[in-house]
Amino acid sequence: MKFSKILYAAAGLMLMTASACSEYTPDGYTESPDLPTVTSIAYQVAGEAHHDINVTWTLPADNDVTGCVLYRDAQEIQTFDLTPDRNYSYTALGTPLGEEVVYTVKVTYENGYISTGKSVVVTLPTEEFAPVSNLKKEENGRNVTLSWTLPTQQYLSGIRIITNGETEKAVLLPADATSYAFKAQPMEVELEYAVEAVYDTYYYSPAQSVSTTLPYVAPKMLFLLPSDAATYNDLADDDEKAAATWFAKLPDTKFIHPSEIADYDAAEYSVIWIDIDRVGLEMGWQNLPGDIAAPATIAALKDYSAQGGNIYLSDMAVQLTVPLGFVPEGWAPTCYSNGTGGDNSDTWAINPNLGWDFRNGADQGYYERIDHAIFQGLTIDTSLYEYPSIPLIGPGFKEDHNCIWDCNLYGRGSYADVIRNFEVTTNSLVLATWGHVRDHCVAGIVDFLSGPDHGRCVANGFSAYEWNQNDATNIYQSNVEKLTENILNYLK
Repeated sequence: MKFSKILYAAAGLMLMTASACSEYTPDGYTESPDLPTVTSIAYQVAGEAHHDINVTWTLPADNDVTGCVLYRDAQEIQTFDLTPDRNYSYTALGTPLGEEVVYTVKVTYENGYISTGKSVVVTLPTEEFAPVSNLKKEENGRNVTLSWTLPTQQYLSGIRIITNGETEKAVLLPADATSYAFKAQPMEVELEYAVEAVYDTYYYSPAQSVSTTLPYVAPKMLFLLPSDAATYNDLADDDEKAAATWFAKLPDTKFIHPSEIADYDAAEYSVIWIDIDRVGLEMGWQNLPGDIAAPATIAALKDYSAQGGNIYLSDMAVQLTVPLGFVPEGWAPTCYSNGTGGDNSDTWAINPNLGWDFRNGADQGYYERIDHAIFQGLTIDTSLYEYPSIPLIGPGFKEDHNCIWDCNLYGRGSYADVIRNFEVTTNSLVLATWGHVRDHCVAGIVDFLSGPDHGRCVANGFSAYEWNQNDATNIYQSNVEKLTENILNYLK
């Protein structure tokens, strides 16, 4: 639908019927000017607020008619099969105000023929929409709370708030909302919050705006210990202990247990890291140890995320993307392994060049993610493959604990490939696949973007991301540590 934000004097309605030009004949059809066209095409203004357009028409009685095609402003919007009475209607919502909108219908016939079009031209009058008033802001650390007074004009249907002009990330609120709190906002960046009143779902008042720049406050980070470990030294697995030991050396960090999550404000502690990596741990987020999967823990983590807190999930903890709402039910990681591992002479790397084989204009996409912030400063290898890759573990004993997504299971939907379908469905960016993969089969590191109900999340389930190589010093340990540092800094 096209939305309108027109705020001037009212204009009259105009109706015009005409034969439509043939420049938008659909693929697979041949237009013939000799074929009967629709009759009785007309429209009525409908809806309580008089913004809906109900277009009606009748198809000719010719026996070769198969249906019809409806266009708006030369763009196909719907096809119709033949009905017994040959009478049709279509209701358009959100028609722009003060602009000509052309609705055209063409009749389809057997053997791929289509008639010329008949059209109606609609111009709804412009209207003035009352804005909110008394817009105020209140700052508390990294939280910004807006409040306003509602207008009294009829057909108010909601409130929309746009930050820094990013309409695709707008917050939509109910019509009775008089305040909204933005959590964990960016620091040292000018922020402009534009509040609009929404009328009849599709129409917006002039924006009322306030601006601010929050001062820098050093963000702190949390590491969630399972309740079966009193301290990080008591963690049950050597890899978990190695990760936590490294984390303990960072400034402004704290270790907490599941029962303590609710005690920490996301505005002050902006990141929680959860790392679970255990031999023999059964697949499924419900099997995560030490109350990590308890209903109270999941609820506390969801609330923390809803307050703007960001979460780093690594290794088997990636499965928490399901109960925390970052992926739909049924989209849990399925490439999962939990064995003891063994000796392996290879170098295991990850590949941030998604769809390498499609980089030269194939029907599937190519996504070069090597410039993402989490990969900056890492050692890049150009000898393992014909494309740059990031080695994470060298020759020696490897546990091989993958916990990643096979994107082929979800298909490509209406998108170019399975990676793009995964990204659109989950509001994410897939950042890397297995080092040897040249297509789109798996997603190993995923950057889940923030949404109305949650903050950001990075999930990293690669088996190559092993914190303690059992029989040797990992020659790429610096990449493991730098990658982790980058992810945590990115989530701050």
